[in-house]
Amino acid sequence: MWLTAPNRIGIAAWQSGDCVWRIKAHGGRDGIRLLFADQDLALLSSNDQPLPTLQEQFVRGQELHLSYPQQDQGCQFGFRVVIRPIELDSITTDEQLAVFELLISVQTTLLDAHPTIDLVSEVGSGCRVDSVDGIAGAIHSTESAPNQTAVLLGPPDAPFTSEISGGDDALRLRLFGEFMEKGVIRRARPWVIIDREGRPIDTDEAITAWRALAASPVPLT
Repeated sequence: MWLTAPNRIGIAAWQSGDCVWRIKAHGGRDGIRLLFADQDLALLSSNDQPLPTLQEQFVRGQELHLSYPQQDQGCQFGFRVVIRPIELDSITTDEQLAVFELLISVQTTLLDAHPTIDLVSEVGSGCRVDSVDGIAGAIHSTESAPNQTAVLLGPPDAPFTSEISGGDDALRLRLFGEFMEKGVIRRARPWVIIDREGRPIDTDEAITAWRALAASPVPLT
């Protein structure tokens, strides 16, 4: 279940059994961060400028909804994020292992904009990129202690997501990256697998999760 407090907008946590996964979602220069052990996974602007700040937060069922409307602070777009834990029998039987869906929707009030958001994960010893079922860049796996992370990009997202850095640097995936007109809404829906005990994420399990992502419809929220 989601843990939130009315007077602490931007702070939330998902509790599964005795395990708690914290989220700091204020926006601005800090972006949005999922905290696990000593590292975090962040959503940041592509040019490291401040993102719009969080204006609305609420829980609907198992979904945490976050709204960042476009504001007059130099940002070209506003966006919404819906964070949802994914239950997969082959993966999430261990409380130290979790799968989260990040549904990111961007839009702009400008006539000429190229809104992008980067998904960033710190890595210590490199990362691996796998193709699945003919989709290049479907799975990006970090190989760093004390955590292991895999980012899954479904068929609608993988061809339009650029790997800005990898190897021994931070894994940085640039979502969207195309010209977008006023009034258009563009979405990305990465799934993230996190093992907070640092065990390598099994390749077969990651592929099974990717196929579940590829077969699932894009949520309407």
